[in-house]
Amino acid sequence: MKTMIIAASQRHPSQSRKVADFVEKMILDEQFFDRTDLLDLGEHPLPLWDQGVWGNRPEWESVLKPLRKRVREADAFVMVIPEWNGAATPAIKNFSLFFDEKDTGHKPVLLVSISSEVNGQYPVVDMMSFGRKNNKWIFIPDYVIIRFVHHYLNGGQSTGEQEAFLHDRLRYGLEELRRYASVLRRFRESWTFDERFKYAP
Repeated sequence: MKTMIIAASQRHPSQSRKVADFVEKMILDEQFFDRTDLLDLGEHPLPLWDQGVWGNRPEWESVLKPLRKRVREADAFVMVIPEWNGAATPAIKNFSLFFDEKDTGHKPVLLVSISSEVNGQYPVVDMMSFGRKNNKWIFIPDYVIIRFVHHYLNGGQSTGEQEAFLHDRLRYGLEELRRYASVLRRFRESWTFDERFKYAP
């Protein structure tokens, strides 16, 4: 199985990318998934969504065709999202607009929210409330919040009790993600999308 890891900061370099790199290494070292695909939205920003996406315009297809292939190949997603002004970043919301249930439907997502301060919960609330209507992602029940992110996951072994806790928390979330991915892969193989309900609430 394959997971896509998304560093959802518009900055480059970013703390989101640092965490995404750590998560990718953990996935491969501990064999939660066979393959990974890391997408950094700061290093490779997407154009702002507009309705031209629906018209198969050449300028959009050149951007979306290779990305859609990568997204469709993923069985699961890890989204590393920084908290900006009490919300998920514009980059991850923009990303979510480009895909529908044929690309991402019934695929599990582990949310990893990061903050430079004491907060970090708001991107989780934001994405679970508004980030899945048309694309049909399934956000798994567990999520990870990394507060004061500059102090953690900077490479090497855990440096204290809190860092060790974060390592274990990520392992737990990734194992849960792996199990959801396995079950939902079988579900997708037997599920037929009904176009009548593509945008229905």
